[in-house]
Amino acid sequence: EKAREAARGGALILLPSHKSHIDYLVLSDVMYENAMSPPLIAAGDNLNFWPIGGPLRGAGAFFIRRSFRGKKLYAVLVDAYLRKLLVEGFNIEFFLEGGRSRTGKLLSPKFGLLSMVVDACLMLPGKKVTFVPVSIGYERVIEERSYVDEQSGGEKTKENIGGLLKTPKVLSSRYGRLYLQFGDPLFFDDALRETLEDRGREVPTGADRKKSIDAATRRALVQSIAHRVVYRINRVTVVTPAALVATVVLAHERRGISLTDLVTNAQTMSDTLGRLGARFAGPILDSKGVVRKETIEAATRLLMDGKLMTRHGDAEGDDAIYSVPEERRIAVEFYKNNILHFFVPSAMIAATLVNGAGEPLSEAVARERVRQLSRLFKYEFMYRADATFDDIFDDALRQMLEAGEVERVAGRIQPADGDAGARVATYAMMLRTYFETYRLAVRGAGALLDQPMARKDWVKRTLVLGNRLYQTGELELRESLSKMRLETALKGLKDLDVIRNADGNEIAIGRAIDGPATLEELEAQLRTGGR
Repeated sequence: EKAREAARGGALILLPSHKSHIDYLVLSDVMYENAMSPPLIAAGDNLNFWPIGGPLRGAGAFFIRRSFRGKKLYAVLVDAYLRKLLVEGFNIEFFLEGGRSRTGKLLSPKFGLLSMVVDACLMLPGKKVTFVPVSIGYERVIEERSYVDEQSGGEKTKENIGGLLKTPKVLSSRYGRLYLQFGDPLFFDDALRETLEDRGREVPTGADRKKSIDAATRRALVQSIAHRVVYRINRVTVVTPAALVATVVLAHERRGISLTDLVTNAQTMSDTLGRLGARFAGPILDSKGVVRKETIEAATRLLMDGKLMTRHGDAEGDDAIYSVPEERRIAVEFYKNNILHFFVPSAMIAATLVNGAGEPLSEAVARERVRQLSRLFKYEFMYRADATFDDIFDDALRQMLEAGEVERVAGRIQPADGDAGARVATYAMMLRTYFETYRLAVRGAGALLDQPMARKDWVKRTLVLGNRLYQTGELELRESLSKMRLETALKGLKDLDVIRNADGNEIAIGRAIDGPATLEELEAQLRTGGR
């Protein structure tokens, strides 16, 4: 209803999450069914091929190149086209992430097309433009198999006729439900005013406000809009039965889990999610907030249908034992990652408390270690755009104290005793794959001590190393061997100058590394949660 109200006063810029090609169809259908003008959709020109391009264009898609680098005239034309659409009041849809997420988490926002929209807004005073965050969630995505292949080191597959024509057959399989949620709209004029006020400036009133705003302020405005939208998408992402089950089974440290424990742990997880303000798919909870056992069983059947989960033996009902095949853990992690963002602040605190020696920590030490982790993982997770690190840390710690999960003893904090305290270890387990992948990246950086290496070759070589470490038990989780996360870890290590860019596409050891001993020390810190 908020989106409908905003649409009455001007154009909507609809910014959905992007996990599947089906996303292109979903939002237009929902808006049409609710008597709202369907948007024109910015689509990559990689989808403009016969016989798909024509129908997509007829459904409102306009195709643009994925990169404008070196194409100044092309950029000017796209900019003029967007401005024309806004002048005439058309709704526009594009994916802020740039491409589909292969990991299940929201990707870091890309600023290119958003920058053009912001420029158009600045040049059109009096035109009301509203950014609308949209979460599109799936119990299972049709691209599941190709995503696993890419995460395991395979090359990214290009769209082709055969692949997309299989979609009707895929949709006849059991892929569960789709969930669409609108986040709170963000009005452009409000975002502009707040950005300028933060810099002690007033909103310009001229016909072309773009000329009155310096490049740094404009860049800050674009980034602020992007990060606020991404955060609002995360906030309204629905907890699906499949995501809940995936999170429970991957946070369970034993090989298998009984149905009884699965339901019990799902209840515990749901209680935490409810406390954090998450939205649940309708079938999960009854009117008293109790997890429905039949919903958990239905989710296990859905995952078993995709061979993502196995039920052992002939036992059924409460005696049934479920596990995730090692080779399918990456696929299951995709669904866990759909809701991981709700737990990240608590999980980072938990990781500093339960790893390593396990002794109580002063709040100041815990705060600093979590700060270091948040910097290391800044390309992995989308933090609140309207709060400082200290605000986020204080809020997460307060909630954990109020829930009885941690306690203060002699001025220090530590996991509490009992069931509530046991949840701290569960939160820490949720980030374990990230610690393992980053440890692998640090170990892989050792190959750069002798000479630089092409980035692509380094990723391949490090994945081979990771498989060897997994076979020997140094890495315990199969899902840690993720090409996408390894590439993201590379970005984080560059920020720390553990790895740096060299000539061309090569990377080299960073200036922060004196030799093998420095890498070993960093790897040890990751093994102990930053201790």
